[in-house]
Amino acid sequence: MDTPPDRVIKNRPILRGRLKGNQLRKLIGLLDMLYTPAELAEAVGFTRRQVYRAYLHLGCPHVKDETAHIFINGHEFYGWYQATYRKQKLGEEEVYCVSCKCAVPLINPIAMQKNNYHYWSAICPNCHRKLARAITNKRIND
Repeated sequence: MDTPPDRVIKNRPILRGRLKGNQLRKLIGLLDMLYTPAELAEAVGFTRRQVYRAYLHLGCPHVKDETAHIFINGHEFYGWYQATYRKQKLGEEEVYCVSCKCAVPLINPIAMQKNNYHYWSAICPNCHRKLARAITNKRIND
């Protein structure tokens, strides 16, 4: 099923295979040695299936021996993961849409306030979800 041309989203981040906080901390501790997919999965804290379904298809650096067994270097995997799953930086006039899973431009933002929390409210141009971007959490002197 193709998406209509008006709903095409560019530069969508890769979500398949993204690790959580505790797994990222374990990823730093990988050694400069060859791991089998099962050993890598156990060391970091995900399933062996994730290596085959997500990482190898995305270009994870690996070697195969003469019997077609896969081995992954720990340091190379860490560097590849950091390059592939880069943290998304928002521009000054952008807001993150949780439905589209990407940064979208702020179009016609409305400044709003709830107690001391000041934020912009806007509508996503792709999915029409209501979005908010914080201006400040401190009291503004008028």
